[in-house]
Amino acid sequence: MSAFGQHGRPVDEVIADLEEMRSGDVRWQDGRTFGMVYDGGPSVHAVAEAASRLFLHENALNTQAFPSLRQIQADTVGWTAALLHGDADVAGFLTSGGTESILCAVLAARERAALERGVSAPEIVLPASAHAAFHKAAHNFGLVVRKAPVRPDWTADVEAMAALVGPDTALVVGSAPQYPQGVQDDIPAIAALAMSVGANCHVDACMGGFVLPFVEMLGRDVRPWDFRVDGVTTISAEIHKLGYAPKGVSVILHRTKESR
Repeated sequence: MSAFGQHGRPVDEVIADLEEMRSGDVRWQDGRTFGMVYDGGPSVHAVAEAASRLFLHENALNTQAFPSLRQIQADTVGWTAALLHGDADVAGFLTSGGTESILCAVLAARERAALERGVSAPEIVLPASAHAAFHKAAHNFGLVVRKAPVRPDWTADVEAMAALVGPDTALVVGSAPQYPQGVQDDIPAIAALAMSVGANCHVDACMGGFVLPFVEMLGRDVRPWDFRVDGVTTISAEIHKLGYAPKGVSVILHRTKESR
């Protein structure tokens, strides 16, 4: 472990040390880090770097002091809600990434289950392909995970999930698409399953949130997955993945302001 320095150093020396540290990092510019760095190209880099410099030292904890950041959050959440066919009641936040967005969704589901149905031992029902963040959230917020297998095509086995749903279910999870194989779960069936017990349904669209809407705009067939599906209560969409923003920024959307 290095000792903490007792004297300041010239800026050039500090930057040179940082450059040297990077020499062993993976070369994401060569397109070899899918899943870690999402490269939007030179023009996206230019605007992202310029915008980051403008707001590098501002503090989003106090949007009364920095109304610019409040407006950026409101605009980004609003644009994303419109893209995912949310109505005027849909509300949300910017978060530090997909994990935090999922944590917010799980917490909202737990609170709703307790408030509306008196659930004191809440459970999450999810397919084995669901992101690890749901397990983190369950551990942090005191929910039990009920995990179902996937089908041969790697999509969620909704029949197997149905066998796990019960009176203590607070949340049922689907992905559009899921992370490991990139296949889309049957969101209408999963949302209907959640509604059957009065539970929330979260769609993890961290990979697809800024892809599927544009695929649909190009005239391709996309199976229903967003707020057009009855029973979908929350959606997470990752701006720092295929929205091409620098890490870390994600959106969590709730169907209602009360849920948010």
